[in-house]
Amino acid sequence: MSRPSRRFTTLPGRPLATAALCALALAAAGPAAATDLKFSGCGPGMKREIATAYEFLLHRAKSQRARLIDCIDRAYLVEHSRKSPTKIVNDLTRPNVTKFKCTHLPGANANAHKVYRKAGVMNIDRDFIRDLKDQTENDYGVRRLASVIGHELMHNAGYKHTGNPVDTTLYQNTVPEQMEACLLNLHPNDYEGIGKPEFIASEMVGFGLDGETNEVFAWSEGKFVTAGSTTRMHNFRHPRNFTVAPGTAETAIVGMGLDGSTNMVFAWLRDGRVIAGSSEDLDSKRAPYRYRLPAGYTPGDIVGMAVDGENNYNFAWYRDGRVSAGTSDDLGKFRAPYRYSLAPGYTPQDVAGMALDGENNMVFVFYKDNMVSAGTTDDLDRFRAPARVITGR
Repeated sequence: MSRPSRRFTTLPGRPLATAALCALALAAAGPAAATDLKFSGCGPGMKREIATAYEFLLHRAKSQRARLIDCIDRAYLVEHSRKSPTKIVNDLTRPNVTKFKCTHLPGANANAHKVYRKAGVMNIDRDFIRDLKDQTENDYGVRRLASVIGHELMHNAGYKHTGNPVDTTLYQNTVPEQMEACLLNLHPNDYEGIGKPEFIASEMVGFGLDGETNEVFAWSEGKFVTAGSTTRMHNFRHPRNFTVAPGTAETAIVGMGLDGSTNMVFAWLRDGRVIAGSSEDLDSKRAPYRYRLPAGYTPGDIVGMAVDGENNYNFAWYRDGRVSAGTSDDLGKFRAPYRYSLAPGYTPQDVAGMALDGENNMVFVFYKDNMVSAGTTDDLDRFRAPARVITGR
């Protein structure tokens, strides 16, 4: 999926990418007050506009800190280095700015940031400032200049868009771009990538936990897969497409599991077959083969499945409140069905899926109301009471 470049137009026909407007060199000290700033090459009018914009940025970062954190928390972020919204906002004022230099930045674009070695000096394109001076409605010019400065401060705090450059779909979801949007309007940019920007447990067809990397994978209707932690589902990987077996819909999956030691994802199908592959190509390692269930059970009785990569046990939890263990093709081989309990107030019909961390002997249960608990195979909230699962980044 592609979209037009989100370049900024200050005058008709004159698009400017953010990096063409200003650049900053790294410094360790905290931010200078707007009244302490020094200037070079800036006329009196430009000095006032820059000082006012920088003061607005500090106001957002300090007096409106809670609202700014909330905006970043609502933002769909990529290339966020797994930093929390609070950490990201704290990083906004970490690079020190002591001097602004009004200059002409020739040839700069979103892929060629001009970073100067003189610590604390931010270079701003004169034409950009001139174009903003008459945009006074709702203080747009001030907010726009402050937001561009914030974009560059995020770069100098270590946040990039290397993997999502300008003109790519998720460029506007990088940290510098989302900080720019939040500084401007306290509203993040929308997500325009594939899949959905939110975790909806009831739409999941399977889960898997890689004990080697601590990544939790969630496969959803629409054939999208994400990866994150048990409570932040998109934290490590944003939605990507996955394929099942030829001619097989993702809704035919009754349970999934991930063996981190072999990097194999298993998917058990409603027609009594099981396949194995990667997280994005579910039959790339094993074509469909038959599996057996304990006597009296059918694939439709399964509410969740998981794989313990430490001992190669494959678990299946059923609607009648029992769980069995076996191999991928004989699900009752090691343990005949035995009783399990869920967190108080939940029934097997409320289960969206399971995931198992064999290294820590923990089973996670994801419920259709976007909650998750953790325990053993037969006591599924023994270790952790239900907690809210959110999209994450």
